[in-house]
Amino acid sequence: MNLSLLNPMQRKAAQTLEGPVLILAGAGSGKTRTITFRIANLIESGVAPWRILALTFTNKAAREMKERVARLVGSDVDEMWLGTFHSVCVRILRRDIEKIGYQRSFTIYDEDDQQRVIKDALKALHYDEKQLPPREIRAKISDAKNRMLSPDEWFQESPRDFRSQQIHDIMRYYEERLHNANALDFDDLLLCTLQLFVEHPPVLDYYRQKFAYVHVDEYQDTNMAQYTFVRLLTQESRNLCVVGDDDQSIYGWRGADIRNILDFETDFPDATVIKLEQNYRSTANILDAANQVIAHNTGRKEKALWTDEDEGEKIHLFSAGDEREEAAWICVTIKKLQKMHNNLAEIAVLYRTHAQSRVLEEMFMRSGIPYRVFGGTKFYDRKEVKDALAYLRVIVNPADDVSLTRIINTPKRSIGDTTIAALQEYAREEELPLFSVLAAPPDSLSSRAKKSISAFSMLLMQLTLMKESLSLSEFVEKMLDETGLKAQFEVDGSDEAQTRLENLMEFAGAAKEFEQQSAEKTLEAFLENVSLVTDLDRQEDAPQYVTLMTLHSAKGLEYDDVFLCGLEEGIFPSMRSITEENKMEEERRLCYVGITRAKKRLYLSFARRRMLYNQITHNAPSLFLKEIPGRLIQEEWASRPASPSHAPVQRQPQRNLSFGTPGMAAARPSALNIPGVQKGFAPSPARSLQANTVLFRPGDKVLHRKFGEGTVQSVTGTGADARIMIAFTAYGTREFSLSIAPIVKIET
Repeated sequence: MNLSLLNPMQRKAAQTLEGPVLILAGAGSGKTRTITFRIANLIESGVAPWRILALTFTNKAAREMKERVARLVGSDVDEMWLGTFHSVCVRILRRDIEKIGYQRSFTIYDEDDQQRVIKDALKALHYDEKQLPPREIRAKISDAKNRMLSPDEWFQESPRDFRSQQIHDIMRYYEERLHNANALDFDDLLLCTLQLFVEHPPVLDYYRQKFAYVHVDEYQDTNMAQYTFVRLLTQESRNLCVVGDDDQSIYGWRGADIRNILDFETDFPDATVIKLEQNYRSTANILDAANQVIAHNTGRKEKALWTDEDEGEKIHLFSAGDEREEAAWICVTIKKLQKMHNNLAEIAVLYRTHAQSRVLEEMFMRSGIPYRVFGGTKFYDRKEVKDALAYLRVIVNPADDVSLTRIINTPKRSIGDTTIAALQEYAREEELPLFSVLAAPPDSLSSRAKKSISAFSMLLMQLTLMKESLSLSEFVEKMLDETGLKAQFEVDGSDEAQTRLENLMEFAGAAKEFEQQSAEKTLEAFLENVSLVTDLDRQEDAPQYVTLMTLHSAKGLEYDDVFLCGLEEGIFPSMRSITEENKMEEERRLCYVGITRAKKRLYLSFARRRMLYNQITHNAPSLFLKEIPGRLIQEEWASRPASPSHAPVQRQPQRNLSFGTPGMAAARPSALNIPGVQKGFAPSPARSLQANTVLFRPGDKVLHRKFGEGTVQSVTGTGADARIMIAFTAYGTREFSLSIAPIVKIET
C-alpha cells in the first residue's frame, strides 16, 4: 500500500487512525478511495480485520469497498464486517434476537407484505380504506420507526384527533401481527437491534469490544435510528470515522437528518475534521458554478471544491419557448455530441420529477436516440398510466380481455379474484368475450358480486356513450374522474400518491397535446400513437443509450455530459419548497448534486411556458440560475424571444440575455457569428427568389426562428410562388412561402 498515491488531505485522513474523525468529502473528491486506504492502513498497522466495521448505504458500495481493501492489503479480509446498516443488523439479530422474544428464523416483510397486513388491520378494525389509504399508513409507520417512536409515542406527537387515534390503532394491530408472525419489516431491523442493545447490556458490550473501529459512509443520509446505533457502538472506544458531504444531503423526505453530520463536532468536541475539497471529476467552470449555488445555503459546513483541471467549456444555458422545444434542443445537442464523441453512455438528462420524462421520451423516440429511464419506470409503463390506458383500450376494443381484467377491480370495487375467475370460466364455457358476460353474469355469483359487476358494466357503457359526444381530451379527463382513478390518490396524502396523481394529470395533458397537434383527433389514433412511442425494443437492444433520471436517482453517478432541464420556479425548486427555508436548502443541495454529476459539459434549460400535470404555466427561470455568475454562462441561441416578465434572470452587465417581447424580433447574435450557419436571418423579398430555390434542397438541415431545427423535405414552385416543406424535430412538418420564411441553412 502506497499512501503517497493520495493527495495531502486524503493521506491525512488515511493516517488519522484513533479517535473521532469527520471527513467532509466534496463531490468527486475521492471519498471511497480515502476510506478504503484508511481501513487498509488500520490492517497494515496490526488491527485484525474482524475488529473493523464499515457501514454503507448500498450493497454495491460495500462490495466495492471490500474488494479495494483486499487489493491494497493483499490478504483475505472476509472477517471484516462491511455492509449496509440493515445487513449488519440482520447478522446481529440472527445471533441474539431470541433475547427480545423472536425466533432466529424470523422473516423480513417487504412493502407488499406490509400492505397486506395493513389492509387486514383495516378490515379487522372496520375502518374505511378510502379514508385511511394503506400506502399512507405504511409511510407513517416507517416515519415513526425512523424516529424511534412507539405507536403510543407517535400518537402523543400527533394532533390526537379521531383520525390519529385510528392510525394509532392500526399501528398497534400491525406490530402485534408482525410479532405473532415472527416477522420484521426493514425498519424493525434497526429498532430491534437497538432494543437488544439497550435491554441486554452484555450483547452491546460484546459488539463494543468486537468493533474497535467503526466507519460510516454517506453519514449525511443517516436517520435517528442509524445515528443511535453508531453512537451506542462507539460510546467507549470513540473510534468513529464518518465520511459524508452535508451539501449532498437530499433525502430528508425519507428520514435522513442533516443535523447528524452538522452536529458531529458537538457530539465529539475532540474530533479531527478533514476536508476533501480537491475534485477529480469536473472542470473548473462546473465546480465554480456548483460552489456559487451551494454558498447560498446557511445550514452547511464551509468548504469549496477546486480542481487542477482546465476551465473547460462554459455552462450552456437554453431558454425554450415550451417543453417540446426544450426536449428538441436536448435531442439536437445530443446528436451533435454523438457525432463528436460517439458515446451515448456518457450522457445523462436529469429532471426534478418523473412526470417530466414523458415529453423527453417521446422526443427521443422520434429522434431515434436510444435511452433508458434509470431509477423509475418509463412513463407509459407506470401502473397508474397503464390502468388509464386499459380503460381506453376496453372502450375502443371490448374484446380486449387482458385490459378488462386489469381494470375490473381497479380502483377497488368489490370484485375479487374468485369472482373474476368465475366470470372468466363462464365466458370460456359460453365462448364469449369477458365483456359480454358482464351484462348477464352467472347465477352462481352472490348478489353483492352481481351488484358490483352490474355497476362496472354500466360505467363502461356510459363511457362508451361519452366517447361519441366529447372531444378526445375532454373524454380522457372525464374517464379519469368517472372511474375513480384520480380519486383514489386524491384522498391519500402521501408523496407517492401525489406523484401518481400528477402522472395521471400528465397523461391527460398528453391527450390534449395530441389533440392539438394531430390531424386525426380520435381516441383510436391517440392509442396508436402511444403504442408507437412505447415500442422500445430497438432501444433496449442498443449497446449504448442516454440515461434519463430524476436528480435524486443521480446521486453517486457521473457523466461527461449532463443536461439539467426544467429549471423553473415551481418545478425546480418545487412549489412545496418555496415557502419553507429548510426544504429550499434541500432543493439547492439537489441542484448542487445535479451540477456536480457533470465531468466535461453541463447544459441547463428552462421553458417559459410548460404543460405539466395537464396544466399550462408561465414560469420564471429558477432562482438557482441567478446564483450562477454570468461569466460562467454561454447562452444558447433560443429559437423564440422570451417575455421580460417571465425571465428575471440577472446577469453581469457584459452579458445580453436577448429577452425580447413576444411577437417581436428579439435582439440576438447575428446568424453570421453562429458556427455552421451560411446565411443571415429573415431573407427579404428583394433577394433573388431563384437563389432561394437553389440554396435549399431536400435533406438540408435548417433552423427556423420559431420552430427550431428541421430537415427540408421538398422545395416546389418558382418566384413568389416558391414553397418549402420542412420536418421539424418538435413540431412536425410545416410548409412556408420560401420568400419570407425566417430560416437559415445549417452546415453539417
